[in-house]
Amino acid sequence: MKLIDGKSVLLGMGIGIILTSLLGVIFFAGYSPQLTDAEIIRLSQKLGMVDKYETSRDIKRNPDGSILFIVYEGETFIDVSKRLYEAGIIESSIEFEIMIKKDDLEGSIKPGEYTIRHSDDIRSIIEKITDSYPAVP
Repeated sequence: MKLIDGKSVLLGMGIGIILTSLLGVIFFAGYSPQLTDAEIIRLSQKLGMVDKYETSRDIKRNPDGSILFIVYEGETFIDVSKRLYEAGIIESSIEFEIMIKKDDLEGSIKPGEYTIRHSDDIRSIIEKITDSYPAVP
């Protein structure tokens, strides 16, 4: 005689997963974050927490949480990609360089100040700093 039937165990696990999912949906229904990114940054600065962009001379944090990135005269696209990567703005400098080379934009980077938002990907950053990147259909 079997003590525990395999089908009963599977049925119990399935019911448990379904109930947990249902409770998760009920709990998170209508949930929205109570603080925006800008509010979190402002409160952390008020508490004395250090922002990694505070000490940088060419990358500053805007009050809305976006980043002000400065491209200097005479910088190559490789220099810009390294600075973007070291600042944690892009995940891969190689991907940035490949996209620039693929579209023949090596000399198209314009010096200036650019606002980069947390939601910007590599393509949108390239569009901002070159003003000549082709639009995505």
